[in-house]
Amino acid sequence: MPEIEAIGGWIGDAALDRIEAGADRVLAETGLRFEDDPETLALWQQAGAEVDGDRVRLDGARLRRIIRATAPAHFVLHGRNPARSTRVGAGERPVFAPVYGPPNVLREDGSGGFGTRADYHRLMAMAHAAPGLANTGHMLCVIGDVPDAARPLEMAIAHLALSDKPFMGTIASPAAMRQVIDAATAAIGPLDGKAAGCHLLHLINATPPLSYKGNPLKCLRLAAESRQGCLVTSYMMMGATGPVTAAGALIQGYAEVLAGLALAQLWAPGTPMIMGIFAMPFSMSRMVPVFGDPALHLVQFGAMALARRLGIPGRGDGGVTSSRLDDAQAGSDGSRATAAAMACGADFILHAAGWLDSGRCTGIAKFRREAEALAFGAVSDSLEPPLPLDPALATELRRQADLAAG
Repeated sequence: MPEIEAIGGWIGDAALDRIEAGADRVLAETGLRFEDDPETLALWQQAGAEVDGDRVRLDGARLRRIIRATAPAHFVLHGRNPARSTRVGAGERPVFAPVYGPPNVLREDGSGGFGTRADYHRLMAMAHAAPGLANTGHMLCVIGDVPDAARPLEMAIAHLALSDKPFMGTIASPAAMRQVIDAATAAIGPLDGKAAGCHLLHLINATPPLSYKGNPLKCLRLAAESRQGCLVTSYMMMGATGPVTAAGALIQGYAEVLAGLALAQLWAPGTPMIMGIFAMPFSMSRMVPVFGDPALHLVQFGAMALARRLGIPGRGDGGVTSSRLDDAQAGSDGSRATAAAMACGADFILHAAGWLDSGRCTGIAKFRREAEALAFGAVSDSLEPPLPLDPALATELRRQADLAAG
């Protein structure tokens, strides 16, 4: 798509310099709020930041130095099957992962509603069988027929038992994150006689404008201290929780993710990280986000250029659409989003299969079609069944999930 390639033309060094300067001014003059986490505030104070209550004013240039000094330019996400482990970073094949987070499912027979465990298992089987999906993601739909407390481990069991590819971890709570990290570590085992490396990627979202909530901060700390990956993202609606222009959104989003990325390195230097700015226009007439708007792609090109300047991997977002049905609009929006993510050089592309209805629904037919389309140039035959999960571990994880369900 030549028109997609042309979108990135406005992001030159001069524009990036102005975006960096704008973000530095935001960090220094306004700062960010770090809510409900005294440990984070104490760490910022120890690092020399200006802490005023839960508001912290920061030096953007120093944050970039912290990130560049210790954050890896490449890292490996390990799967249960070493042949399916994936290397993430510039020059590598982009890693595609499916939709993340929808509460609802649209099934191929036209029925829909809250997701179920059966829906989740079906989506997992499809994700494993798709050569183009190197990562099976997380929360392919909300499992509505499983109690909240048991869902994180229930999803982890599905990812571990129905696939041997790498996947993403939970951020439901630090306790749930610890449980899933321990389960994945036990399943993957030592690597070449050493402790298991990075095998989970955790989505750590800022809360625009210019804040981080307590739970993501605690999860960021635990992921870093456990040497697991962090996908640090600003997820904003342009004109609602962020500026209406692409340049303004990049300034705010870059300020937000710089703080999160540097914080992970302060907690544990060398923490594997991916940077993302996911910004979509917000319609003030209809009061909804517009996921098919090309402004999303403008921001994505800018965000990837900023990630390259930092020397770390960057996130892209494929497959997104506002369409409620798996129709021509959904196909057009989704294909343009994926094309833009690839054209800007994104290293990890989330939502690449199944997204419908502004992220509120997983379309099973769309999931299948997009997963098949991503199979071009796949380096391995992912149609082979997964390696069996250790029966004793499977039994123990089931016991823990049943106990959590009550």
